[in-house]
Amino acid sequence: MAIIHFFSLRNNIGVKIKNKFVIPYNKWRDCVERINPSISSGYFWRNQWSSLCCKTGSFFTLESIKSCLKGKKIFFMGDSTVRQWIEYLINIQKETHVHIQWKVHNYPWITAHKSKLSESSYISRDLDTIGAEGEDTVVVIGVGQHFRAYPLELFVRRLLSLRRAIQRLQARSPGTRIFIKLENTRELSSEPERFSDWHGHLQNLAQRKVFGDLEVGFVDAWEMTVAANTFVTHPNPTFIASEVAEFLSRLCHTPQDTSARPVS
Repeated sequence: MAIIHFFSLRNNIGVKIKNKFVIPYNKWRDCVERINPSISSGYFWRNQWSSLCCKTGSFFTLESIKSCLKGKKIFFMGDSTVRQWIEYLINIQKETHVHIQWKVHNYPWITAHKSKLSESSYISRDLDTIGAEGEDTVVVIGVGQHFRAYPLELFVRRLLSLRRAIQRLQARSPGTRIFIKLENTRELSSEPERFSDWHGHLQNLAQRKVFGDLEVGFVDAWEMTVAANTFVTHPNPTFIASEVAEFLSRLCHTPQDTSARPVS
């Protein structure tokens, strides 16, 4: 089991695009969401993601990561690409006491590992078990890879169930922070008719549509893995570090020093 708790952002930031000043809909964000999805949200330089929406630079250092996570309770829910975040955080914080709760989503699973149906539950039901814990509670949801082989309708129905559960959680605990980790690309050798990135792209669009008007933050792992040209279901820790840095930049106030290099 693992835990980590929340921190509320208080800056309402706007951005001027083509002479039009745009205010992000979520008043708790330090980051500005992309207005035009055809414009890249960032770029890789020296194996480090530089976001055009958030100041991610300092969140590659151990000290800033520890400072951001201090006192927070984090629920990671979804597939193994979200579990990679836990593995990364635990690996770089070996001497700190960080508790994280992990829960894999329920069927469908496409895996070579044995799983017990009796030990699994739907994320929507797990969200309903989270009490009104306030601003020190964080939820990260990442689903998609195991749904690619199934009709898009099935995935959308699951997203709508998650949407209702998120709304119930936010109604009883308005301070709870919720993040959606979008899908990343996977191997080109994957069966194209069942697992190709075309299906992943459609699922990412569906997630933005279903959750887009809610008070949630998006971590665009799709954009990052496309830019990095990774093409693996489970990117290596270098790229996971960038996904986590994007997440932390939305979770916590951005430190002043953005010139720091990644932790080893």
